[in-house]
Amino acid sequence: MNNLAVFERDGYLLVEVFSEDEVAALKKMLSTLIDPPASEHPRLHVHAASDQPLSHLDPFNPYAVWKIVNTPLAGDDWYRLIHDERVLGIVDELLGPDLNFHMGFARLRPAGLRAEEGWHRDLETDQHTLPELVTALIYLDDMDAESGATLVWPGSHHHREPKPSDAESVPVRARPGSVLFLHCLTAHRASTNMTDRHRSILIHEYKSARTVELTPNDAAFGDLPLRRKGRTVSTL
Repeated sequence: MNNLAVFERDGYLLVEVFSEDEVAALKKMLSTLIDPPASEHPRLHVHAASDQPLSHLDPFNPYAVWKIVNTPLAGDDWYRLIHDERVLGIVDELLGPDLNFHMGFARLRPAGLRAEEGWHRDLETDQHTLPELVTALIYLDDMDAESGATLVWPGSHHHREPKPSDAESVPVRARPGSVLFLHCLTAHRASTNMTDRHRSILIHEYKSARTVELTPNDAAFGDLPLRRKGRTVSTL
């Protein structure tokens, strides 16, 4: 079964994309933003649970940073990352050849920090004229049911029931470098990291060029053109 068929059936698709060395480089980039939390750029928002390093936490994330908004503004390497041709190639398969970038951020799972985000669909919070958005979640660590995996409800993009039963909820088990492509109508939620190790996810939202945002927010690149007729528009 090809990528599009799986995506249309389940509402999500998991693909191994980044190598071990690339993941190490991405984690190094992330470390410069969270230890200590970056504060230079006025639109790069780093949310930490503590203003002092906590000795009992994983040393990778000693301030318990749990979210970073507008990561593409953090530097040229971060901006280039949203143009990764392997990721764009898959989004092209799922949405078509004319793509824009919507927004980028990071979700971090410090050990023991409870995840409060409930079941939701991205189109409910990022409302657009058409349901033609795909969120790409880049996992930088092993993810399973105990370490804060993304929980999804397979097939929920075909109906609008509010939340699944326990039997319908599926944790996305992923290796470092894997990317989860998530339909904007697929119900999903965060889970709590129950291990003693930090977990990180970089998140990029893409959309078709013809879908228009109805609820503007502080996204750094709300309608940045990325591809037209399957060809890259611009990179650094």
